[in-house]
Amino acid sequence: MSPSTAAAAALPFNLQLLLAGLLLAAALWLVLDQLARRFRSDSLWRALLLLSKLSLCLTLALGTALWWAAGLAAPDLLAQARGGAALRDGLIAVGVFWTLLRWKAELSGKAERYAGQLLPQLDGKDRMFLFDVLTKLLSILIWVLLSFQVLQMFGVSPSVLITAGGFGAAALGFGARTIVENALSGLSIYINRPFTIGETISLPQLSLLGTVENVSWFYTRLRDPDRQRIYVPNGVFTTQPVQNVAEIDNRRLVIPFGLSYGDRHLIPAICSALQERVLEVEGVDRAKDHLVHFIGYGDSSLDLRLICFALSGDIKVAWAVQHRVLLLIGAVVAEHGGGMPFPTRTLISAPGGQDLP
Repeated sequence: MSPSTAAAAALPFNLQLLLAGLLLAAALWLVLDQLARRFRSDSLWRALLLLSKLSLCLTLALGTALWWAAGLAAPDLLAQARGGAALRDGLIAVGVFWTLLRWKAELSGKAERYAGQLLPQLDGKDRMFLFDVLTKLLSILIWVLLSFQVLQMFGVSPSVLITAGGFGAAALGFGARTIVENALSGLSIYINRPFTIGETISLPQLSLLGTVENVSWFYTRLRDPDRQRIYVPNGVFTTQPVQNVAEIDNRRLVIPFGLSYGDRHLIPAICSALQERVLEVEGVDRAKDHLVHFIGYGDSSLDLRLICFALSGDIKVAWAVQHRVLLLIGAVVAEHGGGMPFPTRTLISAPGGQDLP
């Protein structure tokens, strides 16, 4: 027997096991640290390796200490096949799940940065949408594995879990149809991507308009123009038509206006002038239709309508173009000597009726 072996064997309370575990944890810490240094400071892989140092190494060190203490307190328990295996599997599970949870927190906290690194080929909205799917799948994986591990530690076999899961799914389908429908609809949104986070959508039948802030498994959170949050069950998107306002390439502007009845002879000249000069307005798309029509006789005005398209699909840009077109309409009507009426009402007293103040 070599002197080092003799010294290790002579350590009291079987301390060689404890020291070996602590040295292994320190070595793992150094290895992970050196691997992390090979990546850029803002790299996802560097962040994951650094996060793994604490959880894995601390779990290894504490697990070794716990195993050593259990060996002193109840050596017969560890000698049993299942007793030692259960403690070992539990310690491994703690380290793995702790690491995965730290990864999940890091990915969620810096989603925009890491999405650009993992999915550089996609544009911004699609990239964030798909990255959100990946983080949610990671969460599901963590909790499913954790549930299986905990139940296995209590002696429940995987076959029983699978069978119970099948019966549970059937019961869920009958007793919680709405929840299942919303969950499947949420999955459909992730797969088909009719809209992504950050886009503005409209549900005409429900008179809803808002910007998508989050898509969960059961509902989608919108922010309406008044900055109120709206939670829409995902099942709505499979039964209601959805307009993706963000996909509008050029917004159409329909601007009604009126002339006085005495200015009917000015209609052709005003329409012709607006037809030509609307193309001079900044932000109007010259390649698309621009029309001015006389559309009817109103209660107190001759009703006309101007139609044109903005160069952008941005609603704020379209509003600015509409502002300039409205000013143009007023200027053209004034140049031709016309007037824009406002509703008036004349009261005629009945013969012999009493005048009221």
